[in-house]
Amino acid sequence: MKKTMAKNWKAALVTAALIALANPAAADMVSTDQALAQTDRDRVRAFLERKDAEKQMKALGVAPDTAKQRVDAMTDEEVRTIAGKIDRLPAGAALSQNDWLIVILLFVLLLIVI
Repeated sequence: MKKTMAKNWKAALVTAALIALANPAAADMVSTDQALAQTDRDRVRAFLERKDAEKQMKALGVAPDTAKQRVDAMTDEEVRTIAGKIDRLPAGAALSQNDWLIVILLFVLLLIVI
């Protein structure tokens, strides 16, 4: 009987400690526009943190910290527009249509000459 009382007492102490330490969960509704704007803003910030982007900003006379502050001050629509333009930028070493045309012409000329 004493063992049972001791087990119950320990269980009650553990339960009380867990209840005291537990924090209530809180959640707010987030609209789709807010969630998309946040991800777009994060993409623009990530773009500004790239080394090549920082180098280009410094070459243009813009401090990277100032650019990041400006992104924070932009409206959601402005951030969405810039994030859309980032997606359309060519990746490094991407060739344009004119570049491909020149490469193909040079290849054909080399085939004819050789």
